[in-house]
Amino acid sequence: MNVEQNYLSLLRQALWQTGPELPVLSGEELDELLALADCQKTRGLIYDALMNSGTELPRPTARQMQRLLLNFSALHGKLDKALVRVVTVLRDAGIPAVLLKGQGVARYYPVPKLRECGDIDLYIGPDRLEDAVRTLTPIVDRMEDHLNGKHWECWIGEAEIELHQHSMILPSRSLTRFYRTLEAEGFSRNLVVQDFDGVRVDTPEDTFNAFYLFFHAWHHFIVGGVGFRQLCDWVLLLHGRAAQIDRDRLERMIVGMKLLRAWQIFGCIAVHELALPQEELPCYDARRFKISRKVLALILEEGNFARGFKPRRPRPKAYLAGKAHSFGLHVRRFFKTLRIDPAQTFRTFWSTLFVGIAQIFRDLLSKSRHSRR
Repeated sequence: MNVEQNYLSLLRQALWQTGPELPVLSGEELDELLALADCQKTRGLIYDALMNSGTELPRPTARQMQRLLLNFSALHGKLDKALVRVVTVLRDAGIPAVLLKGQGVARYYPVPKLRECGDIDLYIGPDRLEDAVRTLTPIVDRMEDHLNGKHWECWIGEAEIELHQHSMILPSRSLTRFYRTLEAEGFSRNLVVQDFDGVRVDTPEDTFNAFYLFFHAWHHFIVGGVGFRQLCDWVLLLHGRAAQIDRDRLERMIVGMKLLRAWQIFGCIAVHELALPQEELPCYDARRFKISRKVLALILEEGNFARGFKPRRPRPKAYLAGKAHSFGLHVRRFFKTLRIDPAQTFRTFWSTLFVGIAQIFRDLLSKSRHSRR
């Protein structure tokens, strides 16, 4: 097997706790495998599966992997502690919050602490976001002084927390109206409650969550690259909550958002690469297998936020030159995803272009005001 096949084999072992398969790896192949796990944000899963496979590892590499696994476990503890504190303070103030992704979906992993974690995302909604910011200001260590698009960021120790007024920003008004209806229902009815150290934390309703995790991952794929961590989240939610997911309602969401083809493409990867039982994937269509191979290759090449992609030249330090460099990378990606999802690629490209131009004018205007002072 090549490095990518070994990677996917180890990933399946970690997700389903199957018997170890002993990969045969040279020193160079091991380095490539570990780099692939890094850019896919799945180091915890791959390291644990690799160490349990019986593969002979260089001692320095094994020690480094063990240290990282301990760090992941400690970070999960810090995030859970910060989550409990934030949710409790908001609840005491009468402000509901719904946990998105992250620590919530980690509970569906066989070993939750092996999921490589990042930040804490809480959906507050547009009506109570300012109240939530004021409520949390006294307890956070640092915070952003402005709203960043759809969310506000703050930190408690090492834990980064994002308070969302919207779970997704869409470039189409008609799709935005449809999605806001789904969002409102998914964050208010039949919420799934999880226990964190005795504190009840709400997570989204199952059917909406199955759609949301997919939509978030597909959006990342189109915009700038997605890692297998997001696909693992989606697959394990589909598996763990299969009995609670309303398949007919989920299909209406997918079709209504014009994402059936995209769902089926990711679905082929979920079934054929991540071993999700086919009967647990609504709307599965084997006819998407061929195009899914192109998507799979792109995901393995680029990784999360295109961490695996190395541009030909570094971003220039000059402001406008740097913006032009970033735009060039967007154009390059535009041609990569155009044949895969033309409609969303066009919508995302034009939205990114207009948002970027608007940001340039705001930055230049702000710089001009500061220079006058």
